[in-house]
Amino acid sequence: MLGTAALSGTASASRNWGRGRGRNDDLAITAHRGFRDVYPQNTVAAIEGSCRLGADRIEIDVEATADGEIVVFHDAALDDLTDEEGLVAETPSETVLEAEVLESGETIPTLAETLDAAWPRVTMNIEFKDSGPLSWTEFAERTLEIASQYRGEYYASSFDPDALRAVRDVDPNVAVAPIFGGNKDENLAIARELDAEAVNPSTGVLDQDLVETAHEDGRDVNVWTIDSWREARTPVELGVDGLIADYPHMASFATRESRGDRPGRGRRGH
Repeated sequence: MLGTAALSGTASASRNWGRGRGRNDDLAITAHRGFRDVYPQNTVAAIEGSCRLGADRIEIDVEATADGEIVVFHDAALDDLTDEEGLVAETPSETVLEAEVLESGETIPTLAETLDAAWPRVTMNIEFKDSGPLSWTEFAERTLEIASQYRGEYYASSFDPDALRAVRDVDPNVAVAPIFGGNKDENLAIARELDAEAVNPSTGVLDQDLVETAHEDGRDVNVWTIDSWREARTPVELGVDGLIADYPHMASFATRESRGDRPGRGRRGH
């Protein structure tokens, strides 16, 4: 699992994390948006529930409101997931933080509220989604300042290489992971440029060559998004280090099968 590194007196994701372990014994399960198909995604309830269900890590999405508040939300617009309308980046935090998520009674939380709800044993995967009115450097400064107060460990991930470059500039000790769903060679090159601790590819781009190359480069591979044990089976067989999943316990059956640990069927009773 992750090591620790001092950042403002708290534990942050160490640059020693990852580095291509390639052992399913250490397979880490990340709760995607807080197991979004079990709980209302990216809410305090989802964080608390994912901790109770035994997630090793929790992935959350962060973006900035019109007045620069760092909030936890996935979409650029509020319309589809809440009872409010408009772009998060153009809406004041007062309105954004009162928006109800998926008629659940839960509202959009700040990053600080979300991290307060997480158990310290859980590593937080903070996905940089949209800097809004801020530059990526300003966004990284605000986000990492808040994250530094978390009692556990965390790392930064993003589809946007500029977001991760900003993280490296603001604090080189924070681990990073590029996210991608295509252009395998280009994104592996970006990971090398960043000296990233991990890569987070989609199931669609994952193959043996990607896993082997990442491990040879010293990086972990965390694949998204896993929705069933059937989808987990191939990544497990390829030797990934982590599954980013919408449900808990996605790896247990797939991991057992990959090891050949099938129990005997026995005789069915009457």
